[in-house]
Amino acid sequence: MYPNQAQLLEIQKTQVDALHAFAGSIFQATEKLAQLNMATSRAFLQETAGTAQSLMSAKDPQELATLAGSMTQPGAEMLATYSRTAYSIASAAGAEIAKVVETQIAEGNRKLAEMIDQAAKSAPAGSEHAISLIKNSLSAANTAFDAVSKATRQATETAESNIAAAVAVATDAVKSKTRKAA
Repeated sequence: MYPNQAQLLEIQKTQVDALHAFAGSIFQATEKLAQLNMATSRAFLQETAGTAQSLMSAKDPQELATLAGSMTQPGAEMLATYSRTAYSIASAAGAEIAKVVETQIAEGNRKLAEMIDQAAKSAPAGSEHAISLIKNSLSAANTAFDAVSKATRQATETAESNIAAAVAVATDAVKSKTRKAA
């Protein structure tokens, strides 16, 4: 039995809905990144102007060196904050997209299983083995997909914790270097 027009329209509507959700996630992430970039640029320009004024008001080379050393920490902290926020935005968008893809695959598998069951009802006698083989293949593919999804989630969680640790170490290193310079 072949899929009828209503089934094909339902599949097509599901695909359009998934595409809309995917595009929405990408658009929201892009918008958040643009806002982050603008805010960071504005803060950097203000920081730079303040730094320039402070440096120009130094009375001797030692004061200039002290001021210059103390001004590296805010920039490093700003960079670390920017990096964390940008990574958070990208990570959230990736999670949303993964959810859409997983939902789409689950729905597609459900519909495929329904079509196989309908085909099995009208299949000629003796085709039970072929239908069983198709169902087992679908089940194996679903199991493999679940295993890959689980491994991907674990790798993402590991990467996120490693990035957080690296940012913390870098921030601490800049703070301690700044204290030594001052």
